[in-house]
Amino acid sequence: MNFFSKLKQSASAIGLGYLDLPVATKDPKPGFKIIKIGTKAEANPFLIPKSLRHRLVELFILMAILMVLLGKLILRDDSGTLFLASYGIVVSAVMWMTFVVSFLIYKDPYRLALHKEKKHKLDKKYLVSCMVAVKNEQDHISECVESMLNQTYPDIEVIVVNDASTDKTLTVLKKYEKSKKIKLINLKINVGKKRALAKAMAIAKGQIFAHTDSDSTWAPDVIEKITKVFEYFPDVGAVSGHGRASNRDQNLLTKVQDSWMEGQFSIRKAFESVFGAVTCVSGPLAVFRKEAIFNFIPAWENDSFLGQEFKFATDRTMTGFVLGSKAMGSQLKNRYRNSPFVKKHDYPNKDWRVVYCKSAKSWTIVPDTFRRLIKQQVRWKKSFIRNIFFTGLFYWQKPLPTATVYYLHVLFVLMGPYISFRHLIYLPIRGDVSSAFLYLAGITFVGLMFGFAYKLEDKDSHYWIYRPLMSLFSTLIISWLIFYSALTIKKMTWSRG
Repeated sequence: MNFFSKLKQSASAIGLGYLDLPVATKDPKPGFKIIKIGTKAEANPFLIPKSLRHRLVELFILMAILMVLLGKLILRDDSGTLFLASYGIVVSAVMWMTFVVSFLIYKDPYRLALHKEKKHKLDKKYLVSCMVAVKNEQDHISECVESMLNQTYPDIEVIVVNDASTDKTLTVLKKYEKSKKIKLINLKINVGKKRALAKAMAIAKGQIFAHTDSDSTWAPDVIEKITKVFEYFPDVGAVSGHGRASNRDQNLLTKVQDSWMEGQFSIRKAFESVFGAVTCVSGPLAVFRKEAIFNFIPAWENDSFLGQEFKFATDRTMTGFVLGSKAMGSQLKNRYRNSPFVKKHDYPNKDWRVVYCKSAKSWTIVPDTFRRLIKQQVRWKKSFIRNIFFTGLFYWQKPLPTATVYYLHVLFVLMGPYISFRHLIYLPIRGDVSSAFLYLAGITFVGLMFGFAYKLEDKDSHYWIYRPLMSLFSTLIISWLIFYSALTIKKMTWSRG
């Protein structure tokens, strides 16, 4: 008797009949299963409750965080400033609220769309333009392209932009072009990801644009699921898929990053998705409604910061244009009114929602050396800084809970190094050695809570135990990169290391 048969038998005994819905098929990647929906799900696909054990673990996580929060309130240290006394309390409160919303309120928009479809089936079909820009990825681009070509959704076109590769990437792509499986744009001069994708979108025929990174792959059903979301939710302008590390088994560093990625999607993006305000539709699987972004492509590819072109923040900035369409759309379209992207069709500025689809799975290659990871994190920190002055200018208009968390997160990132220094160096030097122990214990606790959440999503993996290491690594090393990133923000060299 396999796992699902045992679960079905146990569930029936306690009256949770829907627990036999998932039927495992061959795993396309470690850590994920493609599932088929059984007859009971077809009767009502919205009602796919979590197992009793799943709910109990969620409750344990929420209660543990709540106990820490109450402990901070009761035992707060009033010897310092009011700000420092409140800081730890606010951090724990934000964490607790994020977990509550993602566990108890978030619903996969694909499941919600299936529920709507049962009540009223629409006959709306989209052509989806799947596109990727690539430079020097001869070892990975074939797998990326194949994952796009092998989608279960039939109405797609695949556009690949070779951004002046100097290896054998073009040779690989020529084979696909010769068999007429893809549209290939071959650039002689490197222009960067934004400008390369802009060239793809200029010739794309689809009503939906699906972007990916050249080292990423998709599950076969992601376009089918995400188009269903666009079909039944006309106010959705962009959808982020779920991402994990395809090379997670490689070494300790990749395992740690995979454990971190799960929480960034299934916890943090799920929280933002509830309010229709996901701040970053991430690169491995980023899908946009054409009318939500088309007029803003010239502003996107010409994005500048501190007087020069800003080549990073590709995903964050594009997401920002969707979120800020109503707030800044008219101004941007007027600025680029002579661009073909604006002259061709003037789409209305709408208050679009941006959501996260947990069931749409993708994988990407994460850095496998310390040097490569640091380079990636510096690039991400620069993107974070840039978007404080972009998304941060209008995000206050979004629903209060997610707007509050967004601006508090900015504060946490900027204050993180100071808080670490105070607890790990300043206070111990003054004789309070326990502060360092308690601070590191708190960081480890946060990692454990995210680790337990990882285990809920990936029951067959033991990689959840690495999540506290990522919390400690982030606190002791990554958080300090904000200073170097700020000082070198005009350096736009992109490299895997």
